[in-house]
Amino acid sequence: MKDRKISDKAKSLLDKSNEERIVHIDKSVFIPYPRANEILEEMEDLLQHPKVNRMPNLLLLGRSNNGKTEVLNEFLKRHPAESRSDMDYAYAPVIYIQAPPGPSEHLFLNKFLMLLGVVVKPNEAPEKKLIRLMDILKNVQLKVLMVDEINALLAGSVTKQRFFLNMLKYMSNELKISIVAAGTAEAEQATRSDPQIKSRFPVRKLPLWQEGKAFRQLLHSFEYVLPLKESSLLYKGELPAKLYGLSGGTIGELANIVKSAAKHAIDTGSERITMDIIKECKFVARKSAADDEVI
Repeated sequence: MKDRKISDKAKSLLDKSNEERIVHIDKSVFIPYPRANEILEEMEDLLQHPKVNRMPNLLLLGRSNNGKTEVLNEFLKRHPAESRSDMDYAYAPVIYIQAPPGPSEHLFLNKFLMLLGVVVKPNEAPEKKLIRLMDILKNVQLKVLMVDEINALLAGSVTKQRFFLNMLKYMSNELKISIVAAGTAEAEQATRSDPQIKSRFPVRKLPLWQEGKAFRQLLHSFEYVLPLKESSLLYKGELPAKLYGLSGGTIGELANIVKSAAKHAIDTGSERITMDIIKECKFVARKSAADDEVI
């Protein structure tokens, strides 16, 4: 036990019940790794950027289930909204919203207003909703707007895609905010439909993981946060190749497998993840149409 290196949180749970440890394993925990840290640092630069006429933005691309949303949520966690005595509104420098299923300004504006706790008027014209939204965003002092699943834009015509993207550009220009859009490889196609939009959204990619030192270091990071009583040494022997093959190189699928195996290790009393535990545990593969992409 003295030689084991696990997080203080994981160590504090070792004497807790199996149920408490399993609940902890099921919680979403951000696992830092070099590429994610680079992107988060660049997003920090966006947050601190002075207001200029052409604010810098980012387009974050990655295969489905490969960590895009986790990066955005980690950034939001680092910069949460807060109440301030000198403000009538909450201070919200960072806001996260998921793009609607299609390039509909109606859905986007309705969803955004409801996210901010505003009652949406059924027959209100989109332009009036946009004016209300812009007024609120000025009051909360928004600096970085994160729009996830931007690839949903492709559900509509090129004309509608451009209209939606131009609305985002307008918001960035008027509010002097940075926008971080995230999606699968298809999202880049949507932004390419307009040269001005393309130039405003430099691409940052979260590529699929490859077998090797970096993947083993990632496995070490996963083990560091698991409240298991015995060392699993996920990053040694045959386990890295096994976990890589099952995960397909996506961090989301890897998390799914490791969590399922860790819970099974607790349930069986093994208290460590082994090849047998991985084979015995039941995990649901999270597949999607986007799984054929290569980024």
